[in-house]
Amino acid sequence: MHLTTPIWNESNLCIAIEDFVYNVCFEQMSEQQFKQSLSILYGAFQQLYSAQCQYSQPIQYFIQCKYWIDHFLNGQSASHILNFDIQQVSILCCVLSQYRNDYWNEWNHFIQQENQNRISLHQYLTKLITHYSELLFVRVDLGYLKEQQVYISIQDVQQHMSVLRNRIANQDGCFFGLQGYAWALEQGTDKGYHCHLLLIYDPSKRQSDWYLADQVGQLWKSVTGDQGWYFNCNTTDHKQQFEVNGRLGIGHIQCNVLLEVSNALNAAMYLVNPEKYAQHLRAKIPYMRSFGTGLFEVSWRRGVAQTLQQCGF
Repeated sequence: MHLTTPIWNESNLCIAIEDFVYNVCFEQMSEQQFKQSLSILYGAFQQLYSAQCQYSQPIQYFIQCKYWIDHFLNGQSASHILNFDIQQVSILCCVLSQYRNDYWNEWNHFIQQENQNRISLHQYLTKLITHYSELLFVRVDLGYLKEQQVYISIQDVQQHMSVLRNRIANQDGCFFGLQGYAWALEQGTDKGYHCHLLLIYDPSKRQSDWYLADQVGQLWKSVTGDQGWYFNCNTTDHKQQFEVNGRLGIGHIQCNVLLEVSNALNAAMYLVNPEKYAQHLRAKIPYMRSFGTGLFEVSWRRGVAQTLQQCGF
């Protein structure tokens, strides 16, 4: 277990705690390793814990463990965890080991949710592709600079995403000509909190896909107060990596060309991948969503009923 990170942030701490609880339940760990890891994680969590957050199951068990540690320490520093006796260690292990019964349920729930999201996204994109003769697919990855992640909480992410979604809904600036969109929030060990964003434009109104992606990235940097980072998936170099293998699914898509449509759908499905359990969110605020799409059935889109009938929805 890797606990040598010099600076903790909310994202990497939650992942480390989850890994620790998993190891207690399913791996071999000496008493000394247990106490050393617990001392480090408990001390860091004391600083970053937020009562406003809804945490994943292993972190909830860690919080239960934290209450026992508070009692055992009785005001002493976290370093005294190293002096816990075998009975205290046994109690803490018992608390954390309860997660063993919930692990597979949580994992299966994630798989089911991602599969539902895949169906939802596929249906949404099918409606758009059926409705239009051509579309411009733009992909941007949004995150936070590594040196700024220590300042970023899930509340900050929610606030930044809310501003971004409002701008998308207004369809102004770099979102003019937008026909549809989808987004997915994830959490990685190195990347921290990040968002995969798919934007689908009307190519009769917007042509330069790399420029649009760059403008969205610049907007994200502004929204985050220059704490943000972005990756433009629509650069020429990046697209060529997929084009040489016949798998290019972003940029200009002709909706009557089966290969282009298939590639576009496959590329979009990256947003909702059941195999990316390691990147699920460990902390959320109440009613927070980690995935969403635009609406197809909107008043300004003509011929919606006919398209829905054609799609069989």
